[in-house]
This record gives sequence, C-alpha cells and structure tokens, in this order.
Amino acid sequence: MNGSTTWAILVAAGSGERLGADRPKAFIALGERVLLAESLERLDASAWIDAVVVAVPPAWEEAAIVLAEELVASKVAAVVPGGVTRAASVRAALVEIPDDALVVIVHDAARPLIDDAMIERVLGPLAEGYDGVVPGLPLADTVKRVERGLVVETLDRSALVAVQTPQAFTATALRSAYAGPDPAGATDCASFVEARGGRIRVVAGDTRLLKITTGADLALVESWLGEPPPG
Repeated sequence: MNGSTTWAILVAAGSGERLGADRPKAFIALGERVLLAESLERLDASAWIDAVVVAVPPAWEEAAIVLAEELVASKVAAVVPGGVTRAASVRAALVEIPDDALVVIVHDAARPLIDDAMIERVLGPLAEGYDGVVPGLPLADTVKRVERGLVVETLDRSALVAVQTPQAFTATALRSAYAGPDPAGATDCASFVEARGGRIRVVAGDTRLLKITTGADLALVESWLGEPPPG
C-alpha cells in the first residue's frame, strides 16, 4: 500500500446489544449478507479510496478477513481488534495508517449505504484548508435542553445539525487529535479535532446514511437496498 494517500477507517466494533443480536452488529444480517459487507464493498470500490483499515470486535478479525476475501476487497490493508469505545477503535486503526498518508476518512459500518457522491462531498473542502469535513442534516424537531426533567432552554434549531459519517480529515489533524486524552463529551472524530482547535466544515448529509441502532432501523435500511439514491 505504499504511495496510498487517502485511507479509510471502517469502524465496525459495536456490540449490537440494542438489536438483541447474538453477535456483533457488523455481523448481523442485512439482506442476504452481513451488515459489514455493504460498507466494506462500497469503500473498496470507490475510486476516491486507496486503502481501508477495518476495526472489528476482538476475536472477530478472522471473520472480517474471510469476508474481505469473499468480496475480493483488495484495498483492505489491515483488520484490527477494536476497543471498548469508538475512540479506542479509531486509535487502533490509525496505528496501521502510514506516515505518508494525506487524508483519512472515518466511517461507521452501522451506516452501510455510503456512496461515492458522499465521499467526494466530504473530501472536496479539505483542499480549501479545513482540517475536517462532516455531513450534517438539519433538525426537524424542536430541541430543548433539559436538567433533572425540567426544560432549561429551547435551542435555536436553525443553527443545529445532526452529524453523520463518513467524516474526512487531513491525516495530520486526525493523528494530532487522537494523540492526547479523550475530550469530554466527544462522540465522533470531529469532536476530537474540534477540541484541538481544528476547523470543521459541514456539508449536506444524506438521509439514507441512517445509523442502524434498532430493529426498525435495520428493516428500513434493508428496504433501501438496491434502490438508487434520490436525485
């Protein structure tokens, strides 16, 4: 993989407990194959991606390697055991990315319907000097801040977005962000980069990049398989 400039980290180490599954989330069925297969195949096929590192639950590395072989996913450079937290999984994957990499895209396997249009969308603004780029969707519901069951304030939703993955970063910014302790309240890679003073650009998200958390989410995403993305 020498000379590869754009690497993808596919985070697939979730437990799947909320789905009531007897296996990690990445290895539950989505259509006729496992969930991990969908995003892995799409990243491998993307002309924007040079190499992929997959983080899976400990003891599931061999299963992921076999899956990559079955998919003929030739861009998979490494499969690593993930950690207890998402941040630990990202750190484990970063170790496998060479120093000369320029860009790192981080994507959650729980959002399987990633496509080239979204990958291109998050990569573009990096050339404008941003440290990272994330897709975001406007909020439809009224949002209130609550403490001990009481409403403290109603937030202006026009200034809020729900952030998704894939998230793209300069490799330097992402490595620096994960070199120190976890920032308080950080739940995604952009939070880490923001905490280190990084500039994050938001681009339009995609409703089809729904994060599978419940059985209803799984059924909805499964119903979208094979459908073209909305124009």
